[in-house]
Amino acid sequence: MSEIFPSLVEKKKYSPELQTCIQNTVNNLLSKATSVHQPGILLGKIQSGKTNAFIGVIGLAFDKGYDFVIILTKGTKALARQTYERIVNDFSDFVDDAVQIFDIMYLPNNLTGYERRQKLIFIAKKEKNNLLRIFKALEETYPDLKTKKILIIDDEADFASIGFQANKDEGLELKKIASLIDSLRD
Repeated sequence: MSEIFPSLVEKKKYSPELQTCIQNTVNNLLSKATSVHQPGILLGKIQSGKTNAFIGVIGLAFDKGYDFVIILTKGTKALARQTYERIVNDFSDFVDDAVQIFDIMYLPNNLTGYERRQKLIFIAKKEKNNLLRIFKALEETYPDLKTKKILIIDDEADFASIGFQANKDEGLELKKIASLIDSLRD
């Protein structure tokens, strides 16, 4: 398989500054342990090119040994579809031969061993049923995927990604979506 990142640099016309940001991000992910309590975070202002950056991070992460990416999007069908279509377009040179891309809602139950050995991208809305489908895929349908080097990208990190809510019996408790995301990261 040819390297993905150089192809993305050419296709998307990444600036030298963005290339450096992407390389630094992946190098940090590879050199520093991440956990539920210390995730790797790439932040940016609205309309600053974060999506372009994380697409480059995916490509370089694949080139450097990551096998599987889960992209969490805001909880609307339209945004999940838009993210899916953008990822398919950006990785079109590699789809079928090296990369498989799935909306978690349409993940088939019969991926072959060959397909599971390719680089995988799952896209899911930050919504309870979508997140539970990821767990089902990892626990029941394709447990071999849990052994892969996984990168989780929370596109549009917001109030659903982390937070607490008041519970009259137990005080503060982690919100359901935030709790599921933490369980996934763990």
